[in-house]
Amino acid sequence: MSKAFEKRELILKGAKTVFIRKGFNRVTMKDIIEECGISRGGIYLYFSSVDEIFIEVVKKHNKEKIDHIKANIEGSDNFDRLIDDFFNEQKARLLNMDQSLFVAMMEFCFGHKNILSRDFYTEHFYNTKVIMMEMLKFGQKKQAVAAKNIDRLADSIMFLIEGLRSLAISSRISGELVDEQFRVCKEMIYSNASEEETT
Repeated sequence: MSKAFEKRELILKGAKTVFIRKGFNRVTMKDIIEECGISRGGIYLYFSSVDEIFIEVVKKHNKEKIDHIKANIEGSDNFDRLIDDFFNEQKARLLNMDQSLFVAMMEFCFGHKNILSRDFYTEHFYNTKVIMMEMLKFGQKKQAVAAKNIDRLADSIMFLIEGLRSLAISSRISGELVDEQFRVCKEMIYSNASEEETT
């Protein structure tokens, strides 16, 4: 692993901490420089702006989540446990939104109206669907998922989770509400009715 790669990873790690703490709009290059403990000239060898750093932070974050779920699938033979673990992780994130990149992502989205930024946001938004599709494919192999059209099923679950994230940011959200909504998700995954509704 090269020193250049290590320095770049250090910057992204420090920047992620700053974006979680301050959102996107209030972050400056100075904030990131101070968090990482590097020189101004040092950071500009790798990134030219806060926007560029943020995009790379989000891409890295999304890749890590997908790699994590793929590793869980490869290391598991139990679909039920995989689904339970996924929703437990989602619940923990929803109840601790102050420790996520969601606010920063919303601020970035509303502040950038060009096509490239919209495409970036859409890719980030559908990251949840990519993860869900991986799990549902695994569930089909284990004959635990009744729905044939898992693409539409993944859409339904993705929109429900994204709605909960928006609610968690705009108002208080209880663990009971999250549990209730995730029970609905699990019913869609396991119920034979899913097959009829999504075909």
